[in-house]
Amino acid sequence: MSSDNRFLRTAFGRPLVWVGVVWIAVGVLWGVMAVIGPDVFRTIMAVVWLVLGGSMLAVALRDKKRGLGRYQR
Repeated sequence: MSSDNRFLRTAFGRPLVWVGVVWIAVGVLWGVMAVIGPDVFRTIMAVVWLVLGGSMLAVALRDKKRGLGRYQR
């Protein structure tokens, strides 16, 4: 197991694709709220949710492609 893989496992566990998609959707909702009512907190929350959701989705897709994590064959 590479050190990169250990970091991803420690940070995100074994996520499913739909979990990453849901996190991105929550980030988009925060982004919409930040546009409707400009607030620094809403903008920060949108960015955090989008970054974490994108990272989680990337890990899940990488696992699915390689047959790792929850997608073990």
